[in-house]
Amino acid sequence: MLTESIKQKIQELFDSTPDNVGVSFGKKRTNGEFTGEVGITFSVETKLPLEEVPAEEVLPSSVTIDGVEYVTDVVQSGKIMALACSPDTLNNCYGWQTTPPGNRGSIRPLKGGISLTSFNNQDHVGTLGFIAVDVATQALVGISNNHVLIKDGFYTADRNLGGLIQNELSDNAYQPGETYPPNPAAKIGEVLRYIPLHVQGNGTNKLDVAMCSVASGDISNTESIKQYGLSYTAAMPFASTAEINALLSTNPSLYSSGRSTGAKGEGFCGLVVSQVGYTTVVGGYNLQGAQVNVTFSDCIVFTRSSAECSWPIYPGDSGSALIASFSGTWKIIGVCFAGSEFEGVACRIDEVASQLGIQAWDGSAKNYVNLATKAYKTINGGSNNNTLSCSGSTYWQVGLTNTSSPC
Repeated sequence: MLTESIKQKIQELFDSTPDNVGVSFGKKRTNGEFTGEVGITFSVETKLPLEEVPAEEVLPSSVTIDGVEYVTDVVQSGKIMALACSPDTLNNCYGWQTTPPGNRGSIRPLKGGISLTSFNNQDHVGTLGFIAVDVATQALVGISNNHVLIKDGFYTADRNLGGLIQNELSDNAYQPGETYPPNPAAKIGEVLRYIPLHVQGNGTNKLDVAMCSVASGDISNTESIKQYGLSYTAAMPFASTAEINALLSTNPSLYSSGRSTGAKGEGFCGLVVSQVGYTTVVGGYNLQGAQVNVTFSDCIVFTRSSAECSWPIYPGDSGSALIASFSGTWKIIGVCFAGSEFEGVACRIDEVASQLGIQAWDGSAKNYVNLATKAYKTINGGSNNNTLSCSGSTYWQVGLTNTSSPC
């Protein structure tokens, strides 16, 4: 069970190890096979023989937390990157597939697991993870990643105020997101809000998530609760904090459906949770035109259940839902955002729900966002706040502007 004490120790170990080492609570592996033990896992880009590791970089063989001694394990993770398809691969991302998955097509009614982009970020494509409910308005919204929908998703306090100005004013969302520029007829809504990011060194992040509006004509109460290509047909609740903390012991079957790899989890190449509480550095983020690294904590790591199967996630799958079966009931446990050939990384859904202000949709009738009611306020300088309270209303940070509309 992942506890607060274990999370604290993970952070301590992350702070004291070399920059390229991730730390988590995970299942121990020997020769690529899980042994049944759990302990502290160190993830390295390339695993070296012990005799080739500098003495000052040798990792501990055990760690004691609250009087309990845990084994440690070192696994090769590859370079962990944010996984929207980049401009140079937009038309070829996972393009070697003989039959590309249908997730890349125009899918109506909308459902989870399908291709998505935005006007500002139209040279990238990711995945619409699922349809959820905005708690404040009880309106249906689409959930994906910050780096899928947002061109520059960092806190304005982390940006150069004299540099490139980028914001999310009236930024359209498109499904599918396969053409560049996007087809105007593919518009499904507009970007509504996102959780801003801190660049590495300025803070640790837990989420890479964003929200867009959806239109009533693109939604079905019986179809839009589903994931494209997966067999489960009921609405999926969000997993609880306790269920996520216990993933290593309950070891539920996992499922996901993404733009590039399609539906996963049903068949030989299944998915399995390997680590929780994961703290690591992720590359591939855009800050005012420059590529930067971002530190994430308390994430879920998953991999293929068979070592014969690679790529548990692939560029273009960013934003897809990570789903677990609890006694036959499928629940969303996270939002996928990063990974490598060896592992995928997802934000915890309890954190997503809390910080983004959403709840699971049960298929019942809900409202839709009236885009004509969107309004903007400005403050001077940069901000480390997600939201601004103004005259009883809450405004979400959406970037930089030279216009003035003070609170």
